[in-house]
Amino acid sequence: MDRTIGLLGGGQLGQMLCEAANPLGVKVVILDAENSPAKQVNAKNAHIAGSFIDAEKIRELARHCDLLTVEIEHVDTHILEEIEEKGVELVVDGQKITKRVEVQPHWRTIRTIQDKFAQKEHLMKNGVSVAESVAVADTHRALEAVGRDFGFPYMLKARKDAYDGRGNYPIVEPEDITKALEVLKGKSLYAEKWADFKMELAVMVVKTEDGLDSPESTIAYPAVETIHEDSVCKLVYAPARGVSEKVRAAAQTLARDAVSCLWGKGVFGVELFVMENGKSLYLDHPELS
Repeated sequence: MDRTIGLLGGGQLGQMLCEAANPLGVKVVILDAENSPAKQVNAKNAHIAGSFIDAEKIRELARHCDLLTVEIEHVDTHILEEIEEKGVELVVDGQKITKRVEVQPHWRTIRTIQDKFAQKEHLMKNGVSVAESVAVADTHRALEAVGRDFGFPYMLKARKDAYDGRGNYPIVEPEDITKALEVLKGKSLYAEKWADFKMELAVMVVKTEDGLDSPESTIAYPAVETIHEDSVCKLVYAPARGVSEKVRAAAQTLARDAVSCLWGKGVFGVELFVMENGKSLYLDHPELS
């Protein structure tokens, strides 16, 4: 591969990307803080120091690469849209030119994944099984109404900047509403019907072609079981324990369906709930990996 990849973010996932790219001779230029993990395993290339949400730093990175990608969804998709649609300006031999830079996964996919409620709406529209949810105002009255509709308990969630349990608050009874609004103050919210799940599975999915609904180019790895501690994944069992082959195959299919309805190419981790009956599956959410 003779194209240079620009990577927004140099953390753990970026480090693993670079470890895979190095033996293949793939050049990766990283935008992140000095001495970030990905830069430590990729010292042969000149990198860019700065924040991967800084618009001008992202444009600077684009000038040094042919393709932009990300290791985390918390990036400025409006800058990525600008670069994908309009290119980036640079000077070559004294002449100002516009350079075209590909963005993968597509900025529209990243933007959809950033907003967990918009993500769920998109998945439901494409026939993917997810827990019932509704956008909700950050008022006591609105959350009481959700309790009447969904019943208690239900889960209150931040639409954006939520991960590893952050941005989630279980509403077990009406008395929890005041505290939930304090914890999630200032955030756009949605409420999700309680998923009484037995265990969590995860499936890695690779999308190799642009376009929506392309199952033939969307490849799902076998489902694994994930064990969480304080909402952070601690252990992974492969294959998943105590789960039938039928359920594992259904998890692969559900994960593939979710990713195939996204835009662009990329590698995604899809998290799923196995419900208490041991047979039904709900998709929690896909995330970039």
